[in-house]
Amino acid sequence: MEQANSCAEILIVEDDDINYLVLEKILSQSYRITRCTSGLQCMQYCQSKQPDIILMDVEMPEMDGLDTCKLLKHSDLTKDIPIIFVTSHHRDEEQTLCWQAGGCDFVVKPVNALTLMHRVKAQVQLLHQHRQLKKMAFIDGLTQIYNRHYLTSELDKCLSYAKRNGTAFSLIMADIDWFKKYNDFYGHVKGDECLKRVAQLIKSNHHRGADAVVRYGGEEFVCIMPQVDINGLTTLARGLKQSLQDAILPHEGSKFGFVTLSIGGIYSNCVRQASGQKWLEAADEQLYLSKNNGRNEISIKELPCDE
Repeated sequence: MEQANSCAEILIVEDDDINYLVLEKILSQSYRITRCTSGLQCMQYCQSKQPDIILMDVEMPEMDGLDTCKLLKHSDLTKDIPIIFVTSHHRDEEQTLCWQAGGCDFVVKPVNALTLMHRVKAQVQLLHQHRQLKKMAFIDGLTQIYNRHYLTSELDKCLSYAKRNGTAFSLIMADIDWFKKYNDFYGHVKGDECLKRVAQLIKSNHHRGADAVVRYGGEEFVCIMPQVDINGLTTLARGLKQSLQDAILPHEGSKFGFVTLSIGGIYSNCVRQASGQKWLEAADEQLYLSKNNGRNEISIKELPCDE
């Protein structure tokens, strides 16, 4: 088995101890194994952690595997997790129900170890390819940071997670000051080089894996910062401003003589507003204030809990 596959987490949803031990013994040498014993427990687990593959028993008390799968497929957070059914059903119409529920494959009990290994391996490889393609679709070709498509896809999810878990959230919107003048003076080739350099400076200001730096528009950037409160937001915004100052990227069209950013920040310690568009509009208002205050400024505001 490829080394990359050993990082994959397989969630086995199985209420019978003997059946679980059989599956665990087959897969545990190649994958990380987690267990849930019911459909409800599976739903709860997947709200906080998303396994790479789910191996789902069809017959379970209270909520069976088919109903659990349908619920998972209706959630934006879990709809892309491949689900392989483990079933004792042999009839075509019964197996068709597995496909209709949203399963990507199934294995029949008693489980053949070689068949199970090959089918799980195939789904892990497909998942890896899907993630690579998704990553390519979400990366801005010029700056090599996330693009607006990523922001549209992920911001609402991040906010929904913060709202469910009662965690803080912050967002920065930054704009290169007088960038049109920069292009007019230095030319568009140098302008592209400036965008790439600024993007990397912004990215290097964020060391946590949870943060995401996005090219929002031509010379506009957005930083998504889950679990960051006012103190963290202020520190990151000031650090970003200092990074540009230390880089001393010449800008003859700026009154400062070097490339600067106007920065607007928005935060909430108890997220109630999970609309990404509302957060972007609020951050844009703060960015506008920074520009009105002479540029190369930072404006920060709390998004109230009841908005």
